[in-house]
Amino acid sequence: MLQAPKKPLFAALFVLSTPLLGAQSLLVEVGAQRGIQAFTRAPGLSAGLAAEDFDGDGDIDLFVPNGLGAVDQVYVNDGLGQFTESAASLGLAHSGNHRAGLWFDIDGDGDLDLATVGDCYEDTPCTGASSIRLHRQRSNGTFEEVTATSGLSGDLSLHPDTHVGGIAAGDIDSDGDLDLFVVFWEGLAHLYINDGQGQFTDEAQARGLSIEQNHWQPVMFDFSGDGHLDIFQAVDFTANRFWINQGNATFLDEAPALGMNNAFNEMGVNLGDPDRDGDLDLYITNIHTSFGWHNLFYARGPAPLQYTETSASLGVQDSGCGWGTSFVDLDLNGWQDLLATDSCTEAKARVFFNDLPNTGTFLNVSRRAGIDGRNGTGLVTFDMDGDGDRDVVQADEGQLRLFENRHVIDRFRRYLIVRPRMTGGNPTAIGTKVTITNGPYSTARAILAGSSIMSQEPAQAHFGLGTTDAVDVLVEWPDGTTTTLLNVAANQVITVTPG
Repeated sequence: MLQAPKKPLFAALFVLSTPLLGAQSLLVEVGAQRGIQAFTRAPGLSAGLAAEDFDGDGDIDLFVPNGLGAVDQVYVNDGLGQFTESAASLGLAHSGNHRAGLWFDIDGDGDLDLATVGDCYEDTPCTGASSIRLHRQRSNGTFEEVTATSGLSGDLSLHPDTHVGGIAAGDIDSDGDLDLFVVFWEGLAHLYINDGQGQFTDEAQARGLSIEQNHWQPVMFDFSGDGHLDIFQAVDFTANRFWINQGNATFLDEAPALGMNNAFNEMGVNLGDPDRDGDLDLYITNIHTSFGWHNLFYARGPAPLQYTETSASLGVQDSGCGWGTSFVDLDLNGWQDLLATDSCTEAKARVFFNDLPNTGTFLNVSRRAGIDGRNGTGLVTFDMDGDGDRDVVQADEGQLRLFENRHVIDRFRRYLIVRPRMTGGNPTAIGTKVTITNGPYSTARAILAGSSIMSQEPAQAHFGLGTTDAVDVLVEWPDGTTTTLLNVAANQVITVTPG
């Protein structure tokens, strides 16, 4: 088993060329020429996006929820970053005040199904008794709605102040299939346990999760390292929750004991390893205020549940009104950068360039980055055109913005994309951790279904490699087993299965 080194001492001698600091625009909007159409965001505070290879052809597609007066959109990728809006032909062109969607396999047949969720915020009419809709993928690639027979059709008692907070999936009870966690701002958290055949039962109260408060995005991952998924829950105004799985799929909130029960305006969440020490740190967006509220960066310590809040020293406290966020190595130099939206102003989204090996901080290069827009919320990154770097999609108040990554001036820089895949009810291996070792550094990625804000990034681990030709790869599967691959060549996409 590969061992992650201790946290490195960053030396000024480790300097790579930094295209992110150049004068040219870093991210260039290409939505219209790539096939992106008009977008109607649901009225309210935020909305998300779901990027995944739902049709299994090797490239990443995009689900876009729309508000009333429009139907949801599904952009099918041709592999070169050209998108065709195909919701109607797929059976997914539904109207409603939808804010979020999530691709996951509900019934263990190996293909990805789709859950969507909406609300009645600001007196917007709801569609039916439930805001959750479930769509099963047929063998021919089209979808049928199965909400009524899935156990997800119950009345969630939504009211005009209730707003979707977030959505995530994971194998909470370690039975091999994926369960669904849906939370609401000014509402309840709902943990839907899957029987493996696509039948769901809301067991949030029985599992210790049913607390009415201002929930935002959850992230489901085995933070404690005991083989069972835990949940970090961003909460608005009151204390965040860090739900630790007790091994029987019941939960206790360990946030107070860990010093992570912050009570600002926490909203978006993501995991990354920007310091290349082989463990996963937490970044939580916030509303930056004059009385001290700010984004949070929880750097993990040597123990599984030990975190230190370091946002100020890293320079990533302020992203205005932060919602969506992503760790992404934009220039493929091996050091993960950080993105965060801003919905307070018409300023650009924040792009924090990772300068840890030189200055020990992130540098705010937002003015050069090119992600402009108004009231940006949902944010995801993925390689849309198969060129090895990650591009950016952002949901603005009145427009869906697609930005092509043109950061990598130095084409000698390399990448590796690892796609863990399993059989059974979790084909995209949600909950897996992938680590590459490159010289003195080990860099980790988590395979998640649900992060940023109401959003989903692809179930694959993307690594920049700088000028490295090959790395060792460690895949830690949800059941605790591992797969090690030695001397894996750069500039490829590899699929890894257990064993």
